[in-house]
Amino acid sequence: MANESMKLRVKTGEKDGKNFWDSCGVLFINRNAAGDITSIQVRHNMFPAVDMVAFPKRDDDQE
Repeated sequence: MANESMKLRVKTGEKDGKNFWDSCGVLFINRNAAGDITSIQVRHNMFPAVDMVAFPKRDDDQE
């Protein structure tokens, strides 16, 4: 089973052709042995006590 995590970032500004970004959360993707996505969770700094899911985490998903 493979797990992936991705940073969620928002553009906060631009100066002299440079973009500035703020990390605002993390996206966790859980996959089974065949590579199919089994669940997705989002943790966002605007909602620190809320565990958002695209579809529910399974008991056999690793964190």
